[in-house]
Amino acid sequence: MRRYIKPISVCTLLSFLPWLTGYAAGEREGLGFTTYYFSDSGDNSVVTTSFKLAKKLLENTLFLIDIELDQVTVPAVTAVTGATRPQRRKNEPFEKNRGQIIVGVQQGLGDNASFAGNFYRSQEIDYVSNAFVGIFSHDLNDKNTTVTLRGQYNADLVGKILDDGDIVNQRKKTYNGSFNLSQILSPNTVMDVSYDFVLHKGFQSDPYRQVRVLDGTGASITVDELHPNSRTRHAAAMKLSQFIAPIKASVIGSYRYYFDSWKVKSHTGEVKFNKYILNDLVFGVDFRYYTQTAAYFYKDRYDGNQYQAGGLRTADYKLKEFSSNNFGFTLTYLLRGLAKSNPDMQFLQDSAIELQYFRYFNSLDFSADIIQASITFSI
Repeated sequence: MRRYIKPISVCTLLSFLPWLTGYAAGEREGLGFTTYYFSDSGDNSVVTTSFKLAKKLLENTLFLIDIELDQVTVPAVTAVTGATRPQRRKNEPFEKNRGQIIVGVQQGLGDNASFAGNFYRSQEIDYVSNAFVGIFSHDLNDKNTTVTLRGQYNADLVGKILDDGDIVNQRKKTYNGSFNLSQILSPNTVMDVSYDFVLHKGFQSDPYRQVRVLDGTGASITVDELHPNSRTRHAAAMKLSQFIAPIKASVIGSYRYYFDSWKVKSHTGEVKFNKYILNDLVFGVDFRYYTQTAAYFYKDRYDGNQYQAGGLRTADYKLKEFSSNNFGFTLTYLLRGLAKSNPDMQFLQDSAIELQYFRYFNSLDFSADIIQASITFSI
């Protein structure tokens, strides 16, 4: 498991976007608290606590902040594998903390448009990431159509902790742009279409991950992995959301196609079903299937002196050909009933408590359990 930091375009911003496009676009205020637990079959674990706030400053201006703290534990090194952690004190579990903050301002531009500018910083002992994000959203066709454009720039320092405790840093830059079109097809049907482009420049390898290489005599040595210093990614996706009024349920189906300059291609299909089982209690089921091809330089075995020098090599399982499944349940309790029956608790009108469990497993004999609990308040 690599450091828990994720590029904001891939993970962190996805959790923050509902606040930008939900609270902000509707000029709503909100307060959220989330705890998150992750563990996998390799004994890696992550415990996350996060706090989110959206607060109106002026009539058309919202202030947004997200603070997150992670505690990461990586097990002791028992063999030469694709595990990614410092070799220093390799016989002991490696523990570290990560802090993250996102600060943003959402500005309404008339009745039909808004712009959000955000700054993101994530820091841990061996990785620092800074990002600037701009999001423009415009409603058209009597607000039945919404167009969203997003641009982002990341500047990262990828560090490696040496045996003596010193840290060596290498630079990585990321440029990202995306387009999303949301169209109301009927009172109960919404379609979303999106396209994402990402360009990575700089250090693309994992400084801790090592590859076993065989030389001409059959002897093996261990060397650092070596990836290309640039990568271009493309992804197109479509999502259809349907509310089924007679049974008070919704079905959401989505498909995503991805390809990049490393010759990785992937297909992702996902289906979500949400159903009111009580007036204020929603039960959800989610299943996602993913499959991908391998990167052009991935090999099960690197044989030859050229791989001891400048030959591209990797121990990253995510660059293999594989498929995965993700299946989970969600239980959401809406607190609007308490607000309705108790005049002093009106602040709970748009609040909710949510519990989630997901089971992930893939064709590479890797699995993980993900448990998340969150509580969201309107203010």
